[in-house]
Amino acid sequence: MRDLLTTVSAAAAAVTLAAASAPAYAATVLNANWNESCGKATCFNDKGVFTQTWSAKDAAGPMTIGKLLMDRGILGSLDSSTFRISFTLNGAELGSWGSYMMAGIGGDELSFSGEAFTWNPEDGDLTLLLEIYAPKKGGGGGFSAFSAPDSGFQGEDGFEMEGIAGTDLPGRGADLEASAAPEPASWALMITGFGLAGRTLRRRARVVARLQPIR
Repeated sequence: MRDLLTTVSAAAAAVTLAAASAPAYAATVLNANWNESCGKATCFNDKGVFTQTWSAKDAAGPMTIGKLLMDRGILGSLDSSTFRISFTLNGAELGSWGSYMMAGIGGDELSFSGEAFTWNPEDGDLTLLLEIYAPKKGGGGGFSAFSAPDSGFQGEDGFEMEGIAGTDLPGRGADLEASAAPEPASWALMITGFGLAGRTLRRRARVVARLQPIR
């Protein structure tokens, strides 16, 4: 029992130290807006492509991109279509956030989150690329998880979506590993450790800035 408590105590301390040593960083939220070049039905062109660019001149220093807020009007009436989100720099793909189907989703602003990437404005302008495509039959997921605005789930940002890349979920009949439940004293140590870690992370809250497109 003493060995177990020592191990759990050390693990809780390690979590706290890791949280304290993690550097604070600034996260940038990109805004994709409807503009005058959009048509009445949608902002996608006849090739099923929509782009929006953020100028390197208006940005300072390398920044971490992990969220996109999109005007619902950009998608327009293309609710039955599947589109892919990616970001390019000088024609080369810098980040990809998967594929989504906008089937009957309302709201004025959509919020997308994906794997964060770094954009250094010194390397050039950043371009958002939305492409409509027909998914392969029987392929993996391109769907998204979402919640309605004002539902109390995601707050004022509206729909928050996470792309599903591939089919990594275990199928029916898959073996799941079970772990032993800790003793009550061990629970107390873990709760204390994670509580300290949470307090440290709250102190080091990220600074969020919004960047508007130029075209």
